[in-house]
Amino acid sequence: MKTRSSCSSPNVRSRPVTPQIGASMVEVLVALLIISLGLLGIGGISAATFGYNKTAQLRLTGLTLVNDYADRARLNVYGYDLGSYSVALADAVPATADVATAQAAMTADEAVPATAAQNVAGYDRMLFQRTVADRLPQGRAIVVSNPTGSARNLDVWLLWQEPTTSVGDALFTAGQFSCPNNLSEADRAIYSCMYFKVGL
Repeated sequence: MKTRSSCSSPNVRSRPVTPQIGASMVEVLVALLIISLGLLGIGGISAATFGYNKTAQLRLTGLTLVNDYADRARLNVYGYDLGSYSVALADAVPATADVATAQAAMTADEAVPATAAQNVAGYDRMLFQRTVADRLPQGRAIVVSNPTGSARNLDVWLLWQEPTTSVGDALFTAGQFSCPNNLSEADRAIYSCMYFKVGL
């Protein structure tokens, strides 16, 4: 007589395995940390991009101003040879009314070539200084004319104070490399510079 052995009782049922639902607090915190780091990185890139775009805009503005000044000097070579296109940092930025007065003075003493050339150069110089001050933040200019027998050159430095950068900032430090060598330490600490060499 054979007996059948049963390993399990028909009344015992196996429980189905249920997956764990939801995330633990540690997983949530790690996810928030990763998202926060990503947002900080995006913010830093956006700030750097804005700074570089601002620098490129200032350089384009400076190039336009210098080209205009050089064109005026080319039209008045006699005034250039007399040294009337040089600008020192110590020269005061003229007011708009002073520029208008210089424009009116251009027609005076036209019979004397040297005086007429100096009057035109004086107006060009004052207009350049005024425009630099208006178009660049706290803008100033230094211009050195180098007339020689073989060439006529203008060395132009445009200086400005950028309020969005601080001393030690990468953009500020890059701008200081272009400053003239004879700039005082006090001025070097506050100005960023652009340098242009223009041949007439």
